[in-house]
Amino acid sequence: MRILRGSSFRYVLLLVLTFGLNFSLLGVAKGELAKVKIGVAPYAMYQIWIVAHELGIDKEFGLDFETEQVLSEIAGATGLIQGGYHITGMAVSGHVMRIQKAPQIKLFSPLGFFKGFMFVGRKGDFKDFRELAAEMGQAKAKEYRLKEFKGKSFLTLPYLHPLMADTLGQVGLTLDDVELLTFTDAQKAAAAYIGGAGDIYSPNSLPQVQKLLKMSDKFVYLGGSEILGPAGMWYDLSMSTDKWMKENKETALRTLAAKYRTIRLFDQQPEKVAKLGAAAISRATGGAFSTEEYIEFQTVYDDFLSIEDSLAGVFNPHSEFYWKKPVDFNIRLTVEQGNLDKIVPGEDYYGQSEELFFELLKRKDLLELIYAPFPES
Repeated sequence: MRILRGSSFRYVLLLVLTFGLNFSLLGVAKGELAKVKIGVAPYAMYQIWIVAHELGIDKEFGLDFETEQVLSEIAGATGLIQGGYHITGMAVSGHVMRIQKAPQIKLFSPLGFFKGFMFVGRKGDFKDFRELAAEMGQAKAKEYRLKEFKGKSFLTLPYLHPLMADTLGQVGLTLDDVELLTFTDAQKAAAAYIGGAGDIYSPNSLPQVQKLLKMSDKFVYLGGSEILGPAGMWYDLSMSTDKWMKENKETALRTLAAKYRTIRLFDQQPEKVAKLGAAAISRATGGAFSTEEYIEFQTVYDDFLSIEDSLAGVFNPHSEFYWKKPVDFNIRLTVEQGNLDKIVPGEDYYGQSEELFFELLKRKDLLELIYAPFPES
């Protein structure tokens, strides 16, 4: 399940030796719970905030998560800027596109490593990518498929334009070689595609893609990670504002700790988390996702980042998964696309998360809460 399992084991051992964790559950001082307002984007991984609240994990850390489903990342960002939320979900490229108009939005914490971008086409118009790969090999199938995209219309979201540009650029194409039909949220795009709009449903919402591919008499898989370029290295992010994180440092640290404890629970008892996560994403999207499908989302197509994974990868400057690499890449790509005026230092918008993470590692009380044993049921 973990993408960095070997390194993760060494780092968790380091944590145990460094902090002398005895795994005894420390009680949180009784009193009024600190409220954290969270706008939950309509994607599987972000439902973990709802799960944490429904299981009472937030209360273990003296918190009360007030969660609200939002229709899109744009709606979540708007709520964050206006003060309606303290935290909301966003992808790297979506955040980078908003830096110019909303510089107050900062990274609170990476949540997961996303591997689920996929293109969907209409059956009869395209061959399934797996058929192509079987016929001509992976490399030739990738080149064939990308060149096949020329002149086609794609249903997509604004923040995915750089990803599209990067993907097409691998075979010398640009966004001028295709037609982008841009929607405000993934559900509307999927509904329009089912209704006959456009040639290709481009990668955005995994639940929507999965729904389309289940309609195998109508739609086929055109490729995912096999055909993406460097911009396909993607993190799910939980965003906040610099003001909230600075003025509520203790609450921010406890919120981060609650997130990591919920991820640990998923790793140890996936069905328990997935049952609630599936119900939440079903409510958010109008779908009917099962516990098994949620587990598939968060193991095959996405990977929650534990403390150990974060140490080994996203917050490790020597790792190929270090946050700065996809951030700097997306900043450059967004400038090239004209959606950002100039190159900005990624550290100004992402460094706060790294500092908060390493502050958490100095808090033995919170670490003991994170690593305390879970009940079996």
